[in-house]
Amino acid sequence: MNYFANRRANLARDLKTDGVEAYLITNETNVRYLTGFTGDSSFLLLSARNAVLVSDTRFEQQIREECPGLEAAIRGHTKTTPELAVELLGKMSAKAVGVEKEHLTMGMLEHLQERAPKVVFQGNPPRTEALRAVKDASEIEAIRQAIAIAEKAFRMFAAMIRPSDTEKEMANALDGYIRRAGGINSSFPPIVAVGERGGLPHAPPTERRLEEGSKLLVDWGANIGYKSDITRSFRNPFSNSISRKSKPERTAHKFEKVYSAVLAAHMAAVSELRPGASVKTVDAAARKVIGDAGYGDYFTHGLGHGLGLEVHEAPRVRGNSDDTLQEGNVVTIEPGIYLPEWGGIRLEDDYLIAKDGAIRLTTLPHDPDAIG
Repeated sequence: MNYFANRRANLARDLKTDGVEAYLITNETNVRYLTGFTGDSSFLLLSARNAVLVSDTRFEQQIREECPGLEAAIRGHTKTTPELAVELLGKMSAKAVGVEKEHLTMGMLEHLQERAPKVVFQGNPPRTEALRAVKDASEIEAIRQAIAIAEKAFRMFAAMIRPSDTEKEMANALDGYIRRAGGINSSFPPIVAVGERGGLPHAPPTERRLEEGSKLLVDWGANIGYKSDITRSFRNPFSNSISRKSKPERTAHKFEKVYSAVLAAHMAAVSELRPGASVKTVDAAARKVIGDAGYGDYFTHGLGHGLGLEVHEAPRVRGNSDDTLQEGNVVTIEPGIYLPEWGGIRLEDDYLIAKDGAIRLTTLPHDPDAIG
């Protein structure tokens, strides 16, 4: 099956709805989704009759290898990609062209209008992003592979950590293990937070050592084009050797109570995952559990997000989103509690929305003692 041709055909069906004769796709991620091309600095022109990838000589051979059967217009060094795109629009006699208003810069739009004054460039809704939200079989398999690589890398990481390792050293090591396990790189810079620093949802790594805190939060993912995103929180296996010179986190909150609340919130949200469910309902299920446990003020971010070619994409799983889950969505569920001077606990897995509910794609256990 030619998944890329199918995606282009699905997008082309919206041309009449938007009242345009062609789409000019300039966002690199959307170009990749619609063509399979993994390079950059390239546009896709899509009409009801044909599709043309507009690129340059650096990528000519790569396009032949990655996009067999797709027409390509290759420019030399004397012409820009927008200039060639405008020439092609002239040959297509396109009078109205839809552009990606959430991605195209004002400068680029002015550049296009100057060179094609007779063309009406119209900002359209995020059509390609809406298609990307529902994964086909090839995408689901790619996400499964990205998860498997991330989990393999984590097992390497867990086997090699030492009490004297700093957050920076651990984050760098995990990034390296992801590459060794088969990833292109990390989905995002890994988050490794020791002790009270776990209270920062996106804690940047520091020189704080593992032995200087009683718990550890790790958030990571593997990129193979498609991404994975996982978070686990643990008791520190080296907590008995906490240095007296370190600033210990407060002990006013019991690890077991906070962890149990996060895990229960996670499972409550998962029980609501199904086609047709409002993401507000899913988010509310998790917040109710955390609120009932007395930590409602300390769950300070959205519950989750779509996952695919980007780490954060549609649907948005949060209380201020109007999105509705569809079969084929892949989403993260990641409730967390973040307590000042004590730390934070977050538990994140990746789920496929299936016909009758949700399938957990991640396989690592929900065990706060499963490291070290």
